[in-house]
Amino acid sequence: MTQRAFSLVLQDIRDGRTHSELTASMEELLTAVRNTGKAGSITLEIKVKPNTRGGDIDRVLVTDKVTTKIPKPERGDDFFFVTDDNNLSRNHPRQHSLDLRTAAGGAPSQLKEAAQ
Repeated sequence: MTQRAFSLVLQDIRDGRTHSELTASMEELLTAVRNTGKAGSITLEIKVKPNTRGGDIDRVLVTDKVTTKIPKPERGDDFFFVTDDNNLSRNHPRQHSLDLRTAAGGAPSQLKEAAQ
């Protein structure tokens, strides 16, 4: 007697929902690996336990668990100053700000020609 292929059994577990979940997880994993350049994994755990009837084991209960480890992109750091009253600020609390304004004059190419 020939053993039934595992891939066919996998397609039957939970009426194909496990296979569909693995397929979707693979797509998500591949996208994340390409976007982050980091490794990830998919783990399929299958448990089989006997379901006895009168001492004979002619049935088994099959349960599955799909675990996906999706790589996450680097979040990076952000720089802030701490004020005297313990708040965060983008600006240095003891440094004055410069009031910037648009300089009068023509376009940059006109100013370069005038300087020559």
